[in-house]
Amino acid sequence: MNRIFNLITFFLIIICLTLLNALFLGEHSYKQKKILQEQNNIQNIKNNELKNQNDILSFEIQNAQNSDEHIENFAREKLGLSYPEEEYIVFKDQEREDND
Repeated sequence: MNRIFNLITFFLIIICLTLLNALFLGEHSYKQKKILQEQNNIQNIKNNELKNQNDILSFEIQNAQNSDEHIENFAREKLGLSYPEEEYIVFKDQEREDND
């Protein structure tokens, strides 16, 4: 009877050690859970930044579709267009060279 009790105890200890090993050192361990949570937090921050950019772009698109002034400003600033009676002047940035 004592031998059966020892075998059962031995197998229970082996099972407990195996489960503890999997819990702390395995593929689904607490360490891996912590790493995944940190990656998830970083991804959530990136997603929020992209959502903000999308909101800004959506607002600009709505303004562009609903406003003739926006179209005119875009044509003037980005495309360099002007009315025939207007003179278009472009300022070029020149690097300063200090000859001290």
